[in-house]
Amino acid sequence: MRYLRLCIGFFLLFGALYVIVVEQMTGASANAFVNAPLLTARAPVAGDVDLPDRAPGAFIKEGSTLFSVEDARADQVRLNDLQLERDLLAADLTSYKAERDARREALRWIESTAGKYAAARTRELEITAGGAPSDPDTSPNRDQPPSESGSLTVDENKLAPDENDPDRFLELSGAFLDGAIEDFAGLEALQLLAARRAIYLDDSAGAAWNMALRQREAETSLTLVEANIARAEEQLAAYETRIERELSRLVKLRGDTLSSPVNGVLWQELTANGVNVQRGDPIMNIADCASVLVTLSVSETIYNSLSTGDTATFRPLGGDEAMQGTVARLAGSGAASVYEGMAVAPSEEHLQRYDVALVVPELRTDPVDGCSIGRTGRVFFDDRPLDILWKFWE
Repeated sequence: MRYLRLCIGFFLLFGALYVIVVEQMTGASANAFVNAPLLTARAPVAGDVDLPDRAPGAFIKEGSTLFSVEDARADQVRLNDLQLERDLLAADLTSYKAERDARREALRWIESTAGKYAAARTRELEITAGGAPSDPDTSPNRDQPPSESGSLTVDENKLAPDENDPDRFLELSGAFLDGAIEDFAGLEALQLLAARRAIYLDDSAGAAWNMALRQREAETSLTLVEANIARAEEQLAAYETRIERELSRLVKLRGDTLSSPVNGVLWQELTANGVNVQRGDPIMNIADCASVLVTLSVSETIYNSLSTGDTATFRPLGGDEAMQGTVARLAGSGAASVYEGMAVAPSEEHLQRYDVALVVPELRTDPVDGCSIGRTGRVFFDDRPLDILWKFWE
């Protein structure tokens, strides 16, 4: 019985020594802690910042409002200039339309008066020539000149000027040069014939011919005014478009709201509520829970045995769970630069060893508890004798 107790004691002592030695020789980190990259939220525009009431470490859901910036002193000079130019152009357009209406009314009066003058002058020439009054639109012989006995027939086509054939004017002038008195029954007959063609000769022009010229001038002026109206309307539409764009730009300058692009934790507020900031100034830092890492330091021997993609086990201190992960980064010794954008900075002792980063998917699945940033533990790269007991306990 004595030897049995001695054997059992020797076996337990040997097992304990084995566990202690193997545990110490197992590849493990000196220290490990949960870390996450920081996102710096900056002011999109200049103005006074409005920060919601949040405590540091508060969880921020993706799409929620981080802060807003408002600026009631936004520059409106460009908008005011555009509105002034639009108003001046609108006033010009109103003036053009009033001028158009007036010219239309004047043109109608000129057309009516010109017709009356023409009819009256034609009637006057008919009386002077001793011919019967006739209506150019109803008389079957409206193309025939009034004639007396022995008078010759007049070629009226020569008396009708054609704008497309300037020679017609020369033929009409030639009729006078060759002796118009002999060709016509009298000067009055020639004047009457020309008047029926809306051509008033010599001293018969008077008001009728003058009104015809004024009618032509009124039509030309009306056409020009309508062209000015069309141009002003197009310019006014262009100004309206430019004003809408300037209003959209001014709305953005007057204020904007920034939303969180990720699920994260409010790590640090870099300015106070109500402070006037400029565009691009940092407002707060957000720890990205979707990119949580476990950063650790190991000895040179263990570091040289690792490769990217190797599996490892992270055991948080004070907990019973063991989380599986993979090696994501081997930064080496003195890797202070890789922590410049991280939430937790390493200690001096950590930087004296060799830095390793581990991706643990379980830490990224439930970020509501704050991503566990800053939680410490140890990372093991080899199987340990007590792993069987840990698995049995779990």
